[in-house]
Amino acid sequence: MQSSMERWANGQPKHALHLAQEASRRGFHCTSASDVPLQAEIWLATLATTLRQHGDAERSIAAAERSAELSGSHRYQAALRLLRAALNWNLGRVSTALEQAQAVLEAPEEAAKSWKPYARVLLALGALRRADLRTAGAYAREAAMDWALGNTYGLGCAWMVVQTTEAEHGTDAAVPLVEQLISPGQARERLLLTDPAAAAWLARFMIPRDWKNAEAIAVTARTLATRSGELPALEAAARHAEGLVHRSAADLLFAADHHPDPWAAASAREDLGVMLAAQGASDRAITVLEHAATGYLTAQSPRDVTRLKRKLHRLGRACDHADRPQEPGMGILGLTKTETAVAELVALGLSNAQAAQKLFISRHTVAHHLRSIFRKLHISSRVELARTWMESCR
Repeated sequence: MQSSMERWANGQPKHALHLAQEASRRGFHCTSASDVPLQAEIWLATLATTLRQHGDAERSIAAAERSAELSGSHRYQAALRLLRAALNWNLGRVSTALEQAQAVLEAPEEAAKSWKPYARVLLALGALRRADLRTAGAYAREAAMDWALGNTYGLGCAWMVVQTTEAEHGTDAAVPLVEQLISPGQARERLLLTDPAAAAWLARFMIPRDWKNAEAIAVTARTLATRSGELPALEAAARHAEGLVHRSAADLLFAADHHPDPWAAASAREDLGVMLAAQGASDRAITVLEHAATGYLTAQSPRDVTRLKRKLHRLGRACDHADRPQEPGMGILGLTKTETAVAELVALGLSNAQAAQKLFISRHTVAHHLRSIFRKLHISSRVELARTWMESCR
């Protein structure tokens, strides 16, 4: 386990994950009554959660919870609850995550004391998503004190303070904090491992101020992704940052379709929509931004939806906050906006790939929407869809 922690600290996430998996397997066969096997499971769960390996994280957390229950140990209850909160956060289940973080913050037991600073970080970020800047600022000030006293892992806390400062006081106030945070070295790598979505946020922030620094952030993200091999979160994060720096729609689309975190995926899609709007492709931009708004709704982030509503209004489109059906069970009228667009193109005879190109989404996303359309309309073929579509147009 120690070797895994060292590899993680040195910016080698793939090796760290493999070593953590090996430590967990060894712990499973360990007959010792010590806490070492449980600690190994918790460490593996921490890495899997941080790297957005959702399935592995769920299995690891469940294994650690079973081990803690069998051993009768309550020492790690707060840590396990926070891991659950972090996993739910990454999956867009923000309300559940914040309830779990609040429970840790309110826990009276001494064992929860060292985990409360991280709970405050999560609660601050949750308040940000809900546009509750006063609450976010209050938690940020407490977390900053924790950081100053050495009571918490500094990078996660510092990153939250940067985001809160920018939201509460504007970009100028955040500039000196960002400059400290992105100084070259292992600290920058550890930050981009702690939250892969930070790469795009920081690149976007720096592009109008210091393009070389923005490019350096994208390079760091690419270095981590290359080392990680097949970890989707880091590859998507690198493509997102590269797409912003090099103004590559293809990279942004890749990030939007492959980010395991729904909020990060929506963020990449928003950046793509903004780029298309700047290029004069307003119709495509509107479609992409509406899709991004749906993603932010999935991630329970009304603050971001409100921002997109303003952007759509400037493009001449009123946004009703949701890509939701008007009423259930109403045939074509019961489809979401994106599903309606997909249904129309497929009904006109376009392939999934052609529809994807028209809507500026991936063919996998088209296939996903098509399955939903078939289910809602109680049909099973494209021929039936075409017939249903034509009948709805009469």
